[in-house]
Amino acid sequence: MKPILLFFLFFISSQFSFAQTRDELEKKRKEIQQEIQELQRAQSEISKDKKAGLSQLKLIERKLRSRYAVIENLNDEMKMIDNTIFNDNREIYRLQRELDTLKKQYARTIEYAYKNRSSYDMMNFIFSATSFNDAVRRVSYLKTYRQYRDEQVGNINRTQKELSVKINSLTKDKKDKGKVLLEQNMQKELLESEKKEKNQFVTKLKSREKEIEKEMAAKRKIERSLQSSIAAIVKREIEAARKKAEEDAKKAAAVAVKPIESKPAAASSSAAPVATRKVNVLENTPEVTRVSVGFENNRGNLPWPVEKATVTAGFGRQKIEGTSIIEDNIGLTIQTVPGSNVKAVFDGTVATVYDVAGSQTITIKHGKYFTTYYNLSSVNVSKGSVVKMGQPIGKAAQNDDGDGEIIFVVNVESKFVDPEDWLKNR
Repeated sequence: MKPILLFFLFFISSQFSFAQTRDELEKKRKEIQQEIQELQRAQSEISKDKKAGLSQLKLIERKLRSRYAVIENLNDEMKMIDNTIFNDNREIYRLQRELDTLKKQYARTIEYAYKNRSSYDMMNFIFSATSFNDAVRRVSYLKTYRQYRDEQVGNINRTQKELSVKINSLTKDKKDKGKVLLEQNMQKELLESEKKEKNQFVTKLKSREKEIEKEMAAKRKIERSLQSSIAAIVKREIEAARKKAEEDAKKAAAVAVKPIESKPAAASSSAAPVATRKVNVLENTPEVTRVSVGFENNRGNLPWPVEKATVTAGFGRQKIEGTSIIEDNIGLTIQTVPGSNVKAVFDGTVATVYDVAGSQTITIKHGKYFTTYYNLSSVNVSKGSVVKMGQPIGKAAQNDDGDGEIIFVVNVESKFVDPEDWLKNR
């Protein structure tokens, strides 16, 4: 019975694990669909009388990527269901064979019992024993035989129940597969519709390409100014850290000078351990190093600087499909609700608060890492302020279209990196 019990427990645990995985897929799909709805709302909020712009195209492209993600999610669920249906069919076949075997064995015992059904035969079997001990063994045998028949009936009933459960499970899985197929087809139709929407929008963009190129030139001018400002801030911080390190080294050297006759000082038991990371001038104290390490350990898990965030321009150089327009962004352009809180994404110290092209800007130092928040209507902090992750530091201002918008930038020293690599997936 033990092998059967172990198999049954394995079956239950595998089904539970499968259910958990299906639940996880469905949860993820709901999150992606929620994101699509938010993107659709953000797109609808852009009034129809506005001219076609790159921010609208970015919303459509993100919506397409999310739609692909939903379809891929459904593909994964379909594979799981197919695998379960295969296992169900195999298990049903095994149970049916087991049930047939049990029924045949039981039929043979019934036939034997029928042939020896009279009480006289039973008594004769017992009293024909050659000794008292032999008679006891024969009585024990008859009891065991009856128990065996009872176990046979129990095994048949158990196997029939297992078979019934598995058949019901198979029926449910087939229904689930039908639902997933239906959902998959619907998502594919929506995808085709959104592809057409994108192609139509690209055509509109192409018709005002020269106008957009002028808008892009103005944006590039602002970004170059922002880039130069950030580079200057980082350079200043590095120089200040280097200068402090030199001063600290001079002080340490002066303290270390001893008279010639003095004995060599014993090694201190509190000496700092050998550094396990590359020495960086910006990590000039253990506290600052901890912040720096904490920032890099949270890569891919930092909170977004605003609650309702829709990326309308990604990081880096990219050509706008169907046009000759090229973007080259130093950070993320994030659409949000005008006046919403802009929050620090990690603990740090405000390096400076400054103005770029008429918009307030904050750069925060996190050890050797820097984050910058551009296009704020107001600020809550000042140079030197110590901030915590999630702390409001200002309010989001509007762009030329009247939408809330900020530009979020991440630096590792003077190198600009993709902020989306550091932020949580949404």
